[in-house]
This record gives sequence, C-alpha cells and structure tokens, in this order.
Amino acid sequence: MGLQFPVLTSDRLILRQIKPEDAPVVLEGYGDTRVNLFMSVAYHTLEEVQVQLDWYTELLEKQTGIWWGICMKDTGQMIGNGGYHKWEHQHRCAELGYWLLPEYQGKGYAAEAVKVMLDYGFSSMDLHRIEAIVEGGNQASSLLLKRLDFDLEGIRKECEFIKGRFIDLEIWAKLNK
Repeated sequence: MGLQFPVLTSDRLILRQIKPEDAPVVLEGYGDTRVNLFMSVAYHTLEEVQVQLDWYTELLEKQTGIWWGICMKDTGQMIGNGGYHKWEHQHRCAELGYWLLPEYQGKGYAAEAVKVMLDYGFSSMDLHRIEAIVEGGNQASSLLLKRLDFDLEGIRKECEFIKGRFIDLEIWAKLNK
C-alpha cells in the first residue's frame, strides 16, 4: 500500500483516511440503532469510539486491512465508512464492511462507495476473493451485494449470540475473474 493513504473517488463521493476529528461522526453511526442494528458493536461515548479509530490505524499498521471515511465530494461531510479487514495476503482475500448514516441510506451512496472499494481491492490489493458477512435480516445489505454480483454462498444458522439473541450470518463472496 505504500506510505500514501489511497484516496478513492466516485461521481458523488470521496473515500479518504479517517482522522481523529471524525470521531463524532463515527460515534453518530455506531451509536445509532438504525445503523448498528446489524452490527456486533455499538458505541455511546467518544472514549468508546476511540477503540474503533485505533482499529482503523491497526489495520494499516499490521497490513490486515484498510478502512475509509465515506464523504460527500461536494461538502466533504463524512456520511459513513467502510473498507477491508481480515486481509489474508497469502490467500488474496479480505472481508468487506460498510455503513452509512440513516439520512444517506437508500440513495445509492453505499453501492457507489462499495464499487470503488471493490475496484481498489481487486486492482491495488490484488485480491482474488472479497467476502461480506451479513447478519440475517439485513435485507438492504444483502440486496446491495446481490446487485453488485456477489454470490450468496451459504447461511450460518444461529452461529453468534449478539444482543441477547442468536443470529444467522450470510456469507457473500465475489471473485476477481
């Protein structure tokens, strides 16, 4: 990945490195039940969200992934974030994740951001396989992945106990053909 953090752009978005001053927006996302409904983590204070910011830095330092702030190109406003983790260099695969603040959902921003992340993953990271793990019931995310030509490989039934209940996990994947 070199020393320069890769900035990605699309028609309406710029994906850039997440900075300490982005903590309030990261907190807004992880603290909003409409956003974290299908996440295994939630944060309620800036101190708690520092764990997430440290994780973004750790991904880069250990070369186990890369995470971007998804921002509006015209205003610079961060509207969510996404990227890769569990990057296995030998096997050329990584797991994709993403979220958007509620007021930006359903407007095509997620698809736009994921497309540029996929392009980067396949070209610059030399990934062969990109996975996305989606909690059962998260229809918006499942539909997005399907539209972007991911294949649903299977469902792990009630495999995690999150927020007081067992959840299913859908395993989606896209190969660089």
